[in-house]
Amino acid sequence: MMKCKSLLLLMSLAAATYAAQIKDVRFVCDAKGCQTVFAFASDKDLPSFYQKFDASAKKLTVGFSGTSFALGEGDFDVDADSKFIKSVRVVKDTYKGSAFLKFEMTVGASISTDKNEIALDKSNFLIKFKNKGGKSWTLSKLFADRKKQADKLALEEKKVAEKKAAEEKKAAEKAALEEKKRLAEEKKAAEKKALEEKKAAQKAAAEEKKRLAEEKKAAQKAAAEEKKRLAEEKKAAEKAALEEKRRLAEEKKAAEKKALEEKKAAEKAALEEKKRLAEEKKAAEKAAREQEKLLAEQQKQLDKAINEGGKISALLPNLKEMSVLVGSGMEQFRLVADSPIDIRNVSGPDKNNVITVGLAGPQKSPLFRIGSGSLVKSVTWGANGIKIQLKTAVKPVMLVQDGVLVLQVAENAINKDGLISWCARPDGIFIRDWMRAVEEKPDFDVFVKRMEKDSKKIISGSQTFHLRPVLRELIVVADEIEFYAAPNENSQVLQRLVFGDRLVSLDLTGLYRKVQYGNRVGYVNRRSVGFYDELTSVQAERLKQVDLDRGTNLTANTGAITSQLDGLYEDKVTYSSFGRRDPFVEVKGLVEEGININQVELVGIIWESDVPMAILVDTKNPSISYTLKEDDKILNGKVLKITQTDVLFLIQEFGVSRRYTMGLPDKFGGQK
Repeated sequence: MMKCKSLLLLMSLAAATYAAQIKDVRFVCDAKGCQTVFAFASDKDLPSFYQKFDASAKKLTVGFSGTSFALGEGDFDVDADSKFIKSVRVVKDTYKGSAFLKFEMTVGASISTDKNEIALDKSNFLIKFKNKGGKSWTLSKLFADRKKQADKLALEEKKVAEKKAAEEKKAAEKAALEEKKRLAEEKKAAEKKALEEKKAAQKAAAEEKKRLAEEKKAAQKAAAEEKKRLAEEKKAAEKAALEEKRRLAEEKKAAEKKALEEKKAAEKAALEEKKRLAEEKKAAEKAAREQEKLLAEQQKQLDKAINEGGKISALLPNLKEMSVLVGSGMEQFRLVADSPIDIRNVSGPDKNNVITVGLAGPQKSPLFRIGSGSLVKSVTWGANGIKIQLKTAVKPVMLVQDGVLVLQVAENAINKDGLISWCARPDGIFIRDWMRAVEEKPDFDVFVKRMEKDSKKIISGSQTFHLRPVLRELIVVADEIEFYAAPNENSQVLQRLVFGDRLVSLDLTGLYRKVQYGNRVGYVNRRSVGFYDELTSVQAERLKQVDLDRGTNLTANTGAITSQLDGLYEDKVTYSSFGRRDPFVEVKGLVEEGININQVELVGIIWESDVPMAILVDTKNPSISYTLKEDDKILNGKVLKITQTDVLFLIQEFGVSRRYTMGLPDKFGGQK
């Protein structure tokens, strides 16, 4: 074992590029077992090596640093039926920054691991296998035998090609003779045809000359007739112009007469309008006096009721409750009357945007104005029942259930999570303000399906309505990121964003978030942005400084909202999992040797806890993640140190210790 370690140490210290050369590769089997022999040209400056087994592909790969192969790179077939090595592929590759010569061997069932015993016999490097019964071979001899067979086959193919070329030459000469004869016949026929065409052309030229003479004579005759026609048209045009001038004079005279009549009519209409406005003003003043009188009477009745100790209702008569609920992407108006409401008695909205509920009510009723929300303007009792005046251009969804009328529309004016409720009952008006995160995204269609079949009525048939949470604000937490046109790093970059820029979160698409920045919609890497409550204290302080430098005060308002919930939670470390498995939950089935740092990447560092921890994910399966603390064991080493931006590992391989640093990428929030 000590001899093996000394051999590995000697090979890892090789410095010169391509200082070693492998002359040949042999596979030897005897009574003791089978082994692969890599014959080096010299036992000096032997290189570093590694071996790796791929069980799925049935391949054993052996790599030597800074090494060349006498037979060169390429594919070498050995024995397709062998239980050991079927074929060998020699190729150069780079591994961990160093040039390696790789022997990729397709193997049979007798080779199933890369933990094979190695040895050094002078300049021969040996890989020993546990199984026996293989067939010995030498790669150079196989190469030479197959080259000899290839040369023989090439010579036979050359003779066949020469014979075929001679036959083709003879056939070509015969074809050339026949082609010469055919061309002579075609030339004779072409000359005969050209003579006939010449005669035909002379005849056609004579006929064309005769035709042109006739056309010239006809053209002279037509020109004389056209001259005569133009003279007649000129005379007719002058006559028509004189008549048009006379007509325009008559139209001008008629227009002046009509304008005078319209002026008199306008003056008369203005006088009548002035008279009408005076009458309307008089009527409005009379109505105002009557309204003042009515209000005075109502106030008198109210004062009388208060003096008598009676209960004063905060609602219209015959109503039990009226409420407005705004938030979570919707606005809802709810009305409960003393008498049950039937959906068949609800009509509208009409051309004046009024919904009428056919219920019997008081003969006289005040107007109840609603000052909150953007759905209903006012409610009053009319001759035909309750009249609900909607605001301009509002098209709500209507629902009647158990005698309760509900109107609902989409809402996007509130830019923070929560619900605001306003409710009027006979015993008073109440306002509530709930500030809470909205986790559920209910669908209004599902909500309506739960109600009775005959209880719903869609006012706008083309409207598709869904409840949704209010939009949340994202903050760029990386120094600088790309704002893409599509969720792909190869797509067009619309612009570059910097730390502290605010975005509106629209959707989540894999590794990318769909966001809005100004009037543009695009995509950013979700690891480079975060919500305010996900920021570390360092990032929050930096954000405050950035806002101060920009002359904005966006951070102050955000802090005010979160401060209302500070007393409800313990002081603990939080993090964003980016959709991955919780790294603090123990992972079952890990390899006994520990985590291989060549197969993971660093995505986060929890620095503000008592014990710093690094979060790593598997590069092939990002859903698998791990957390490491200082002194935790990994494959061939341990975690030596964790800083705010880097993790330092101590690795021990082939008897040599080295340090390896893994840092947070700059584009995902790390420091340069």
